[in-house]
Amino acid sequence: MKNFAGKDAPFEELVDFQPKQRYAFQRLLDPGVKYLLYGGAAGGGKSYFLRWAAIGLIQYYKAMFKQDNVRVGLFCEDYPSLQDRQLSKIRFEFPRWLGSMNEQRHEFQLRKKWGGGVVAFRNLDDPTKYLSAEFAAVLIDELTRDTRDIFDFLTGMRMRWIGIPQTKFVAATNPGGIGHAWVKKLWIDKDFSGEQPELYPEMFDYVKALYSDNRFLDPSYEQQLKSLPENLRRAYMSGDWDVFAGQMFSEFRRDVHVVEPFEIPSNWTRVVGIDYGYTNPFSAVWMAIDDGGDNDVYVYRNLNMTGLNATEQATKILLAQTTEKIDKWYADPSMFAKNQTVAYQQSFINTSIADIYRTVGIQLTPALNDRIQRVNILHEMLNWNQYRKPRIKIFEGCSSLIRTLPSLVRDENKVEDVDTDGDDHDYDALTYALLTHFGKAKFDAVIKKDDREVFEGYDKYKRPKDKRIWWR
Repeated sequence: MKNFAGKDAPFEELVDFQPKQRYAFQRLLDPGVKYLLYGGAAGGGKSYFLRWAAIGLIQYYKAMFKQDNVRVGLFCEDYPSLQDRQLSKIRFEFPRWLGSMNEQRHEFQLRKKWGGGVVAFRNLDDPTKYLSAEFAAVLIDELTRDTRDIFDFLTGMRMRWIGIPQTKFVAATNPGGIGHAWVKKLWIDKDFSGEQPELYPEMFDYVKALYSDNRFLDPSYEQQLKSLPENLRRAYMSGDWDVFAGQMFSEFRRDVHVVEPFEIPSNWTRVVGIDYGYTNPFSAVWMAIDDGGDNDVYVYRNLNMTGLNATEQATKILLAQTTEKIDKWYADPSMFAKNQTVAYQQSFINTSIADIYRTVGIQLTPALNDRIQRVNILHEMLNWNQYRKPRIKIFEGCSSLIRTLPSLVRDENKVEDVDTDGDDHDYDALTYALLTHFGKAKFDAVIKKDDREVFEGYDKYKRPKDKRIWWR
């Protein structure tokens, strides 16, 4: 890569990258890496890395492919965020000899000596504004603030440049936000089930950066992080992708709630929850209930698929299960509406989606749909401590539910509810069945009984009479 100002130092040293940032930039230039994610914890220098990675990519394209006047785009979720995290820093960080900032267009133009490329600073409040735009690289600050369709739109349609075969996607983010689930799926879990064949794990690279990787942070910042509640401390100090700010079900722990499959007794009650979708996924969740014991619930199977009409969905559900008898099928109440173009590919007069399911062999029951009660009942069933086990557990094979449940976030305007812009389809199917099967009165009785048992297990000094704890 050509050096700036004729100096001998390489680009990475001139921009004063710290070791983890330098390593991330080296990974970015690897021809096999197309999608790079940097960050994970608070204070890792993510926004700084993106600004200078944008400049570095322009230089890389000039050196490798002899391309001048290349455009790259650096995006934030909205204009205030773009101003705070990026634009306000340019005048202090980018030297005049490097280029000039067009304040009206929000574009930094490199001087011809350095290739004349452009870093276009943009916001994503309406991505369709960029239908005619092209970028040799797309960089996004705080990727988990964005939904999956924005990623698909920018990388599938706008990330292209004649003469450059190695277009790049670069993002920086912390855990949390509306896009947490899909970001975690691709970069952290490397789960490419259901993805297009042109996306494969080797193209995706994740470089984890911690606050301790940033030598410019004041020591008091570490103390601030340590003073946070445990969940936030795990997310912001350790970059833990299973817990984050705004998480709805912070009780969830893989080592507590996920169990190895076992043979379910034939006398247990079995129910299925179903959430309808066509363009968005439809979901089915199978649950077995130990109603002869503690009413514990075990989720033992789930489907999550897109692009299937009602007949195909019902058929897939029946094919997925074995010979077990299902006591109740609880479904999204909207599936019972008549006089619609049902199933998005089937047209029947005065027919509902539930009617089509019935013709295939599944008799649906409308589920209760009190959104706040659905949240509350799942909170109660996930709740646990060292003396009280959770009332719900999930078999290891239910990968979609295990991935999406801990990734759900609170609605910013209605904090007691789940943000419906997230991947909430498995959650909907699960809680339709939970709330409808138990009912609030029955469930309250179960919880009160459990609380009494916990209380009676203590003496007046709050010491457990039985020193054993449930997970040992």
